[in-house]
Amino acid sequence: MKRTGLLFVVLSILFVGCSDHIAPDFSYSPTMPKCGQTITFTNLTTGDADWTAASWEWTFGDDGISTLQNPTHIYRKAGIYTISLKVDSNKYDVTSKIITVYDSIPTIVANVDSVKFFQDVTFSALIYNPTGATITYDWSFSDNAVSASLTSGKSTAATVLAFFNKFNLEEEVKLKVTVGDSVYNVSQKFFVHDYKAKSVLMAQKDGKILRKRIFINGMEDAVELPVSAGKHPFNISAINDKLYIFDAGSSVDFKTNWLTDTSGDGSIREVNLKDNTVTEIANNRNTSSHFGFYNGYVDNQNIYWTDYSEFVYSALVGQIVGNFDWKGSIDAQTSNSFYKVKTDRLGYYGKGLASNQFSGGIRYYDNAYYWAKGGSGRGIYRFLPTDILAANATSGTPIPTLGAILTDFAVRAFVFDEINAKIYFSVTAPADKVGLWVSNLNGANLQRIEAAPLDNASLYITGIAVDNESNRLYWAYRGTQSGVKMLPLVTNDLNKINGTIEFFLPDVEVYGIAVDKVRR
Repeated sequence: MKRTGLLFVVLSILFVGCSDHIAPDFSYSPTMPKCGQTITFTNLTTGDADWTAASWEWTFGDDGISTLQNPTHIYRKAGIYTISLKVDSNKYDVTSKIITVYDSIPTIVANVDSVKFFQDVTFSALIYNPTGATITYDWSFSDNAVSASLTSGKSTAATVLAFFNKFNLEEEVKLKVTVGDSVYNVSQKFFVHDYKAKSVLMAQKDGKILRKRIFINGMEDAVELPVSAGKHPFNISAINDKLYIFDAGSSVDFKTNWLTDTSGDGSIREVNLKDNTVTEIANNRNTSSHFGFYNGYVDNQNIYWTDYSEFVYSALVGQIVGNFDWKGSIDAQTSNSFYKVKTDRLGYYGKGLASNQFSGGIRYYDNAYYWAKGGSGRGIYRFLPTDILAANATSGTPIPTLGAILTDFAVRAFVFDEINAKIYFSVTAPADKVGLWVSNLNGANLQRIEAAPLDNASLYITGIAVDNESNRLYWAYRGTQSGVKMLPLVTNDLNKINGTIEFFLPDVEVYGIAVDKVRR
């Protein structure tokens, strides 16, 4: 049995090794056909000496097909078509050629089957010119067309690369073309379709969630979603089809009676971006505003949030927390089922980290926590889950081995750019360092992006988002002219700012921002 199996394998290999070599090929006549004219295709396929084709499969690019060895075909419309010939139904024995079919008068064509919003299209003309006469072009486009080769919608180039900045409408492209002594005025209508794209979501102060889609060639106008952003939505986080809004509530200033205050009205809300339905995850109604939702972060498993200064909490994605449980004292609060860490449960306490420092956000990255702080102690404090202490820290407690970074800065907000290995962060102190900054993930290679003026530390740059596909950094700006700004990203290869800061959306007060990576 073993010898028979081996013989079969050897014969199979020999059979495959000796298979016929086929070189599909064809020609067509005339070489400059017009629509309505019969075109003859001549099969020039070759193979080994004893090879005989069993079948032919032709496709002509206009839904026409044939199984003849030497078929003919008539194109009813001028255009550029791809012809394919497959031999013996073998997907490896295929050849394709492009054929241009002309009309008696010039025809405007686009290089795409469907013209889409903000996507580049090359417009050209099919011109029957067998004698090689001189050709001149005079193109006309609407105000919605954007192109480096257009001046006031006009161009004299042979081809025009352009995109349209409005959709769901019909555009008419016009061309006056001169071929020798003949002058033709032709036009072609193209419907500009909408298509799905990623977007930047922005939380307006006392307003709605704004959406602005981002395309390769530009951005559409912002639209309001039917979703309230809240009073002070310092952070929002988009993941998959969900948007999480971390609203600190009406009162966001430090209170001397913060342990007994009951002015809280903040919440964490989950928005289903498919239908804009809203689910409340947590609230701090009738408890201290200090124990609100000043910063937040969501990954595939957990929702993390920080209060004004002391605590970090977490819940599972999909878990409903309800009215937040305050245990009556700050030490007893560590027994809250959503408790993650408290300032004095880290070895940094008294060694840079202190109570009542404003929290600048929490992130979990590469199996470690990053907790940003401002005030008397500054920087981003890094620690592992095993660094969290079960009892109050003492002077002899060692600092976590990961160490703190950016300790010269009061950090109001930060995000990671994992692709370019950067941290983008906003700084509220010292006074000569206020602004938006970037550093490596270890805090090295610092550079200030913008020395933005500061009006209120707690209400400063709180929303920062990175989109590696559009290669832009976005941040919510409050100052002499509020809005959302953008800038090309810093890269590993060139550790300096590229490009010019622009307003992505001017004249709005925005706190949290996020990139919705789902195309909608």
